[in-house]
Amino acid sequence: MRRFSGVLLGLLLVLVVSGVALAEGSWTSFLSGVNRDFNSRTWYDGNTDHNATQVRFDTCRDDVANGTSDWVVVRLWRHAGIFPPYQVGNDKTLDCYVSDTKGWGEMIGGEDFHWQIRDFSGGGGGNRLDVDWLKTFY
Repeated sequence: MRRFSGVLLGLLLVLVVSGVALAEGSWTSFLSGVNRDFNSRTWYDGNTDHNATQVRFDTCRDDVANGTSDWVVVRLWRHAGIFPPYQVGNDKTLDCYVSDTKGWGEMIGGEDFHWQIRDFSGGGGGNRLDVDWLKTFY
């Protein structure tokens, strides 16, 4: 019975581990007092895993007391060698008063990327944005 349990546990472990998508990379951070056009750090996505590029923002707030309707618009930029960066896909709106994740799909070919805050709730008039925790997956 002990041998059967070990084999069963081993098979279960193989199924669980093989079912988990392992991202090529990720990084976490936070934002404090940023405004429109803030640029994230730059990272390299070599597309070795075929996973989507995504961002997750947890607990975003701005200077305007707009309750649970805080949101952020994020744009993904791709760096193309000596050429200026260019926009990838459409801007993504994260409803991040609590938490939201959005993505741009799989990035083909290896290049550098960064995202940019394009707008946020209460983004005018010198208001600032805070995000308690964020994660970029690639």
